[in-house]
Amino acid sequence: MSINQSLFAVLDSYKAALQEAFNQELPELSLMYFRMLRQVGSGYGITPQLVAQKLHRDKAQVTRLAVEMEQKELLQKLPHPQDRRSVLLQLTAKGATLLAQAEALQQQVAERMSTGISEAQLQLVDECLIKMRNNLKTPR
Repeated sequence: MSINQSLFAVLDSYKAALQEAFNQELPELSLMYFRMLRQVGSGYGITPQLVAQKLHRDKAQVTRLAVEMEQKELLQKLPHPQDRRSVLLQLTAKGATLLAQAEALQQQVAERMSTGISEAQLQLVDECLIKMRNNLKTPR
């Protein structure tokens, strides 16, 4: 199997295992909601534009997702202090609790995925993946 096939196979298996864990424990949580919660929860207030960039999604999709998540009381929109045309997204207490639960499930899936792999091997894989990601960020 090539590195391309291996990466896709691992990513697909990881996403499926994570979604299965969410379906069992947190049925209201999709992978996209989880990714959004993580970005919004990474600090105090983040703009939808920055979330879109970090998630590699278009701003309209992130805005629609933010509206859904606001209706479910997972996040709130706050006025941007420097730009009155923009808003900042922030987790609500309910959103922060859901994120903590989801991160615990993610950790369980990661532990399951790394069963039988030594710390040295995991470190090497991590270093290689970081290098691969950085290679793709470098312009041609």
